[in-house]
Amino acid sequence: MNARSFYLDLMENREKLYRFLSSIYQKEVDRALLTQMKAMTFPSEAEAPSLTEGYRMLKDYLDQIDERKARIPEDEVTDLAADYAKIFLAAGISQGSAAFPYESVYTSPERIIMQDAWETVRKLYESVGLIKNVETSGLFEDHIALELEFMAFLCEESHRDPDCSDWLIKQREFLRDHLLNWVPSFTADVNQYADTAFYKGIAKITEGFLRFDKEILAGISAPFDEERIENQNEVGETAFSLNPENMDQILQELKKEYRIFAPKRYEKRGAKSSSDLIRYGEINSVQEIVHESQSDFSPKEIYYPITQTMIRFQENQSIEEPSADSRGVLIFARPCDINGIKRLDNIFLENGGHGDIYYERLRDKVRFIMMECGGGWDDCFCVSMGTNKTEDYSMAIRFDQKNLLVSVKDQAFDPYFSGEKSNEFTDENTKVTPENVDFTPQFVTSNKKKVRLPKIQNRQQLKKASDLEFWKEFDEQCIGCGGCSAVCGTCSCFDTVDIIYDETSSDGERRRVWSSCMLDTYTMTAGGSRFRKTPGANMRFKTLHKVYDYNLRFGDEEHMCVGCGRCDRRCPKEISFFDIICRLSEELEYRNRKVER
Repeated sequence: MNARSFYLDLMENREKLYRFLSSIYQKEVDRALLTQMKAMTFPSEAEAPSLTEGYRMLKDYLDQIDERKARIPEDEVTDLAADYAKIFLAAGISQGSAAFPYESVYTSPERIIMQDAWETVRKLYESVGLIKNVETSGLFEDHIALELEFMAFLCEESHRDPDCSDWLIKQREFLRDHLLNWVPSFTADVNQYADTAFYKGIAKITEGFLRFDKEILAGISAPFDEERIENQNEVGETAFSLNPENMDQILQELKKEYRIFAPKRYEKRGAKSSSDLIRYGEINSVQEIVHESQSDFSPKEIYYPITQTMIRFQENQSIEEPSADSRGVLIFARPCDINGIKRLDNIFLENGGHGDIYYERLRDKVRFIMMECGGGWDDCFCVSMGTNKTEDYSMAIRFDQKNLLVSVKDQAFDPYFSGEKSNEFTDENTKVTPENVDFTPQFVTSNKKKVRLPKIQNRQQLKKASDLEFWKEFDEQCIGCGGCSAVCGTCSCFDTVDIIYDETSSDGERRRVWSSCMLDTYTMTAGGSRFRKTPGANMRFKTLHKVYDYNLRFGDEEHMCVGCGRCDRRCPKEISFFDIICRLSEELEYRNRKVER
């Protein structure tokens, strides 16, 4: 199958699934649709965990319908109609609790319909000439059924006019700015309020498909790039063996276009005067790279600086701070740290539909050289967190005794190894002469530590987790220094401060400065009140954010913690975040057992 045929089939299949899901949410399921669904074949294993679970739940439900009757039993249709009314219309539920299927409800402070989201999508539909039909006339434009139908329409247009990339752009933007901005929270509520496995399965399929579709859209382009796509598939990755001197020559060439960072050793700069500090810094040679030990700090501060000037102001004028260096950024990093930047990308670029421009400007420059990780370290639990592997790198490197093995995945870097760039050296005796080899990067498959992640599936269970007595233990143990956040690769909290240059002038600058939810002043308001008043409350907030809130927001099996273990080593009171997660799981399991008895 050529690239164009693949593209057309992909658009058609995506359109069908979007229309199917739209029909489920538009109205109660009738006998005809149930009969049609019973004849469907569901994949036993899908591309995303949520999809796999959703398909399994839906298949199990349909298989349990009485096979001896020629028609779908009336009871099934009635039960589903009652469940639909309960979930989406709050029928029979006190205080109006339900999964109301409108974007405005989930994105407005008032949690009511016909807010900004409704107005925005209404204008979007009008811009492409869409109007509601008779069946949907009673629904507001930001109803989930209409938003899913709009995505189906965009897929249809991409199929009809495959050489126009505008339809792809509209799909990416609508998925990012609207569907993924609220549907994960909506499907979590569906799962909470549904009585039937049917709607629980549909919720899983909806969320899983939307997240997987985001990956699909990020990896495809319109078929007018067919030749580029086919050539890319043929080339694949190439690998080389080099000695350190050869690699240094390549680094010097790369430095013309990139700033290059890697873990470096800083003598006598550690927590104790006699210890060293391993931290990311610019390098000129591979000899400077510390690869046999884990760095004390993550590479986060390269693309998310500790302090960052956003604007400079002078009387009534303000000017955005320009970039100090136009070069790109190359970072030698472990798989867990590369996965860490993915978490920050979600926080700064996908959280609320509006990307953080100051983060994005630096992030767009970053490319990774993935450092192969042999066996991890004593405090690592990356395998449990699913962050031990990554495909998000331009090159991969193994420090193999005297030589280096380098796999080049991004074709933009091929010239540095193929000889095109090395010919620029004037000294014939020092030209780079890499040897082609077979090298496939290996990943850690097991850690000494295996974390037990808590199972929190609804708000009632979240309330139980929040009310646990063991959080109060940290009122005495934790000193609230924020050291754990400083070394964490995924902590994103910051303060915005204005700096005045001189007491007698109004000239100054606005800076973004790292902060931490573990600091006692973090939730303090202008009046001196604090929303979280104890170290234990702060620890509870941080822990649940790392292993529950982030997952609820961005889904699949992904959590915010990547299991690097740096916070455990950094804490002056020897508090282990690994132990906290395991303890939380144990406490919740114990509570559940008591309830069952």
